[in-house]
Amino acid sequence: MPEVNEKEKILYFTHAKFITEGFYKTTMDEIAKDLQISKKTIYKHFESKEDLLDAVCDSRIMMIHKFMDEIVDSGDDSITKFLKILNKQKSMAMNCSSAWFKDLQIHAPHLRKKFDEVRTDKVTSLMMKLLEQGKKEKVVENVPKDVLITALNGAMEAVTNAEFILNSKYSLHEAMRITAEIFFNGFLTPLGKEKYSNTKKIFENVLQ
Repeated sequence: MPEVNEKEKILYFTHAKFITEGFYKTTMDEIAKDLQISKKTIYKHFESKEDLLDAVCDSRIMMIHKFMDEIVDSGDDSITKFLKILNKQKSMAMNCSSAWFKDLQIHAPHLRKKFDEVRTDKVTSLMMKLLEQGKKEKVVENVPKDVLITALNGAMEAVTNAEFILNSKYSLHEAMRITAEIFFNGFLTPLGKEKYSNTKKIFENVLQ
């Protein structure tokens, strides 16, 4: 872990604990004990467990924005960008337990909604850019973007639902990857499909 101040250390640790173990049954006593600090130190920076949870979610949202912006604004072609986003989503999703998603769904629906809104806004912005770039590269068909993006957002919302994740044989990443690939392959030109197939081999770990 990089050098961080006291508040950042608490946030960094709690973020990792919440997404791997869930937050509903995690107590401030546990967090203080694991960090070998007093609860008073935690309350100096965060007024309550709810305040700490809000900070964790805001931090995770910032991470999502950062990695997506870096990829979309890079000089890569549109297909490489798409696969890089899937690869990054895989690494983030693998760290999240079913307890995290269940707790969000049941005990913090307002935060679940916040994540859904961020994903929707980000997917819309990202897909608009990728579609425009893909058209210029002649790898994307001339498709109605608003219909496509609305459908993709709806599908992503369905497969990231806690009930689906808990009852599905697929991991969160697998469900998101399959959904994204179905849509992505659906609007590629023959040249796009060829480039996608070739580029995908570089990112084989994404599809495992």
